[in-house]
Amino acid sequence: MAKVVNIICQAAYFTLIVRLLGTENYGSFVGIASLAGLIFPFATLGSADVLIQQVSRQTRVFARYWGNTLLILFIASLLLTVIAYGLSSIFFPSRIDARAILAILTADLMGLSVFVASAKAFVSRNLLKNSSLLQIIGTIAKLLAAIVLTTFAQPSLWQWSYLYLASAVFTAVVGITWVNRVIAKPQIALNEIPPTISQGIYFSIGESAYNINSNIDKTMLTSMATLEATGIYGAAYRLVEVVAIPINAVLSASYPKFFQLGATGIAGCWSLAKRLLPLATLYGVFALIGFILLAPGITYILGEEYQNAIAAVRWLAPIPIIGSLQLILADTLTGAGFQKIRSTIQIATAVGNALLNLWLIPLYSWRGAAWATLTSDSLRLVVLAIAVTWLARRQNQAR
Repeated sequence: MAKVVNIICQAAYFTLIVRLLGTENYGSFVGIASLAGLIFPFATLGSADVLIQQVSRQTRVFARYWGNTLLILFIASLLLTVIAYGLSSIFFPSRIDARAILAILTADLMGLSVFVASAKAFVSRNLLKNSSLLQIIGTIAKLLAAIVLTTFAQPSLWQWSYLYLASAVFTAVVGITWVNRVIAKPQIALNEIPPTISQGIYFSIGESAYNINSNIDKTMLTSMATLEATGIYGAAYRLVEVVAIPINAVLSASYPKFFQLGATGIAGCWSLAKRLLPLATLYGVFALIGFILLAPGITYILGEEYQNAIAAVRWLAPIPIIGSLQLILADTLTGAGFQKIRSTIQIATAVGNALLNLWLIPLYSWRGAAWATLTSDSLRLVVLAIAVTWLARRQNQAR
């Protein structure tokens, strides 16, 4: 029920922003947010995932891991924001307002890292209702910011960026306060920070590679094509992501369970994966058919200037089924202690995705970005399936 409300709010927020900003300004926003998405996994250095891993098995260690997570993410996200802003001139045209770049990077690196860590803190204690409600609060905050933007006579990118930052700060404050009151206040254990980072870096690398596959195309479109093309492709991609929210919610809820079952090896994780695969496949097939049939209705929602987004949505329609199957197989590896293998696969396919975008975007604009994404995502799914199958057989033979 929480996810249904979240989808409605996200759809409303997305529609307002796309219409108010127009293709060029929305393309600028997507490009900046995509750059933040590329490096976001290093804003926590994987400490929030280590929190889930450790607390799901031993709840009494929560306060120490929660405190260390907050300390790590504050330092890391601040450094990343400064570095990304300093290098932004390399990625973005000079006509994009520098104030907007700094505000969006701060929101999506510092604000979002606190929000995500808070949500994962609830997940670590199996408080999924709290985690879902926190996500709704975050979406409603963005929706309210979009509604405020409608009061401006001529909404601009920098006006939206400040409202976007305000919503991120609000959600971050709510997240920390809520976790402290419901579970426990943070404690700092400096001696545990180095092992947390050394273990968490593999989570960061894996998630970063996943985000590269999801965001490198939009960042490269901003610099190698046009802002209008970025806006069209970004709008289509966002629609696909919104539709994938329900199945991703189910898979996120089962994430701690993979760690619990992984204590017995990959066979335990695979038993859970086999129960999730049919659900993900069925949902993905329905989403694919829906996108193909209903894509022409996009212009009624977003406006006539997004006519080309119809074709973009149809090209990206397989993403929900490919992405959900990938996530199940990848979580199977992570839960069983094979995060390094998962990260290696994701890095290799991310590099391939970047090279494909480098080749195809100058030739085919957003269509090239779509083809590169589909190719790299499909390849990653195949390689993950091979890795899980091989490891499961090897474990069975060892017994």
